[in-house]
Amino acid sequence: MNLRDFRIGWRMLVQEPGYSAVVVFGLSIGFAACFLLLGLVRFSFSYDAQVPDAAQVYLVKTRFNIVGDTKWFELAPLPYLAEARRNPLVDDATMLFPLGVPMKAGAQVMPIQLVAVNEGFGAMFGVRPLEGDLRAVLVEPASLALTVSTARRLFGRASVLGQTVAIHGATFRIGAILPDPPPNSTIVYEALAGQGTMAWPDGYRKSLLDSWGGLDAKVYVKLKKGASAATLAQALQAAANGSPLISMMGAEAFAKLRGRNPVDIRLGALPSMYFDADTANVPGSSEHGDARVIGSLGAVAVVILLLAATNYVNLATVRTVRRQREIAVRKVLGAPAGRLAAQFITESMLVALIATAFGLLIAWLLLPVFAELVDRQLKDMFGAVNVLAALGLGVVTGLLAGLYPAWVALGVRPQRTLTGRGSAETGGGLWLRRVLTVAQFSTAMGLAAVTLAIAWQANFASRVDAGFDPSGMLAVALPQAMRGEPAQAMRAQVARMAGVKGVAIAQNAIGEPIVGNHIPYLTPSGSAATLLTRDISANFFEVIGLKAVSGRLFDSARDTDTTADRLVIDANAALALGYTDPAMAVGQVITSTMANSSVAGQVIGIAPALRIQSLREAARPVVWRIRPRGVMLLVRGEGDIAALQGAIEELLHRQAPDQTFRIERAQTYLSANYAEDVRLAKLLGLASVVAIAIAAFGIYVLATYSVQRMARQIVLRKLYGAGRSAILRLVGREFAGLLALGAAIALPLAAVVIARYLAGFVEKAPMGAWPLAAALGLAALVTVLSTLRHTLGALNMAPARVLRD
Repeated sequence: MNLRDFRIGWRMLVQEPGYSAVVVFGLSIGFAACFLLLGLVRFSFSYDAQVPDAAQVYLVKTRFNIVGDTKWFELAPLPYLAEARRNPLVDDATMLFPLGVPMKAGAQVMPIQLVAVNEGFGAMFGVRPLEGDLRAVLVEPASLALTVSTARRLFGRASVLGQTVAIHGATFRIGAILPDPPPNSTIVYEALAGQGTMAWPDGYRKSLLDSWGGLDAKVYVKLKKGASAATLAQALQAAANGSPLISMMGAEAFAKLRGRNPVDIRLGALPSMYFDADTANVPGSSEHGDARVIGSLGAVAVVILLLAATNYVNLATVRTVRRQREIAVRKVLGAPAGRLAAQFITESMLVALIATAFGLLIAWLLLPVFAELVDRQLKDMFGAVNVLAALGLGVVTGLLAGLYPAWVALGVRPQRTLTGRGSAETGGGLWLRRVLTVAQFSTAMGLAAVTLAIAWQANFASRVDAGFDPSGMLAVALPQAMRGEPAQAMRAQVARMAGVKGVAIAQNAIGEPIVGNHIPYLTPSGSAATLLTRDISANFFEVIGLKAVSGRLFDSARDTDTTADRLVIDANAALALGYTDPAMAVGQVITSTMANSSVAGQVIGIAPALRIQSLREAARPVVWRIRPRGVMLLVRGEGDIAALQGAIEELLHRQAPDQTFRIERAQTYLSANYAEDVRLAKLLGLASVVAIAIAAFGIYVLATYSVQRMARQIVLRKLYGAGRSAILRLVGREFAGLLALGAAIALPLAAVVIARYLAGFVEKAPMGAWPLAAALGLAALVTVLSTLRHTLGALNMAPARVLRD
């Protein structure tokens, strides 16, 4: 293999531009898809790789068994921070407490994710300021550090050291400029401040630092070298078991635990947190990925490249067969086998390298769309290492893809070929290419079936009956600074606007992930249960549009926003409290016991179940009480909702120019629970389209060769009186068999994958086997269209011309 071989290969490509364009384009698509998918895989498996000694850094995870919840949280009560700091195994510990604040620079106000951390944060996570002193910032209450992108958003430039910003009227000095966190990091922030920051009110901070029952912050610990994470977890578990929260529990609550800890503690190693299955899809968690899904995407990337290479091998083999006379002449003239094989392998490598270059160009053009599709920042994908790896993969692919055509060329027999008796290909080679075509069929059908099932379930979940009509409803998230009377005043102003039918206050939008507020309740008969409790305004059910199942619901005519002795529960809560018939709970007085105090409330009615969680979770028992302390306004409108949304935004910014707001359609919160499923369906859909296109091309190539191989048989059948239907059966029999074999392999595997995916939902879309049938039908349609040209050619084949050739 030398430079002369590449020059000859280039001349061969130029002489046949149609063939060259087809093979290069086919391989380019395969390389582009493979590069993008493998880039995502590498990105995903590199989360938090920038953290020094990441293997020694752990996140404290918690699970509250006392509320009957099985979820693990990345959030933990802040007293665990002090417990970790006191432990001799710990080198350092820090919290990450998010403070979403409106930050004002000049006349501009923006929502900024300010995170309160401890002094050792920078050293623990390898954060080195570009300007200023981060550690000094974290000990100064009126100072903070901005990331580069945050500084540019606020000031239009990155060098703003010493400038000031305002938060809730207080002035803060910018004491450090930080690099942006890497896009593949579970440690996310836009600005940093110390634990004692003025942006965190003293009373609120103190209450959280002493609260063993809150889920407020992330607590990270860095172990000393050689220290045991299991030993530290045991020490933190002992602290949890001896906490004031547990001492308040009664005997009945302990009996319901059946020997489990009231609160479980577990340490999660930082390098594995992105793929941590315990905390995925849990409120308060960072970005997560599914290791099985990412691994499967890596496999799909390799398979797509193999399928594209298979098509090239098939087409190159057909071309080699057509070059038999040329090969035979070269052999007669004394060309050694090694020289001949090197020529074909060089041609293959040249095609692969050109295709790799075009594939990288296609991937670069598609990267913004792909990054948006997977919701990840992949701007660094085209680094030197990745590009060199792609070129290396192209060389290897070209080398391997050229082996079989070279083998076919070496098998050419000059005497038979030059006397007109050349054989196209051995029977073994034909069967090999049939096997490769079946692999293409199987891959395309399997991906298509899985994609259809995921898309169908995601669509079903996002549109399932939530227990109320979300159309015409807006969810307006006010800042925490407006909690209480300011929120009530803003609610009153919105309620007076044209096009507004009603405004209620709630803790969350319906469907928004919920953290905490599980309260123990006791019935007169002594039954106890810890139930999710939601605080609402008196007109909540009127605005939502619900009617009572039994008794009555809150309404503004008989209840006020100061009513505190009435409760509404749903049927699940009534059953959890021991009532065999939910209606029996109406009129009963149940007592909440929390923080050494008890509050009695009369159950006035049973509410219909609302879908306040995703379909991945079983419905939780809910208690509704009138305490309009939330900052979420639920606005029921009429007419043009988009215009109403704009009018509300204008009102909010006019009334509170130093605050930031978020206004969404109510349906947005319901659909957001399945955003990852929709992205996965789109990603697999893209892979399916590529696989189907490659399979169609492969079938086309096989059809080309098959009709060429059967030409004499076809015309002889015609001469003996065979009709068009007989010729169609002859040509179609082979592809029908390959299609059936591909379906027998792919569809059962796809059914298993679909069943495992659906197992994560407590409520599944009615779909039966239609995704499998649709995938089979799609494959059959692609087969018919891909072989149509050659089938028609077989029907119109002229016997005299074929027999003469």
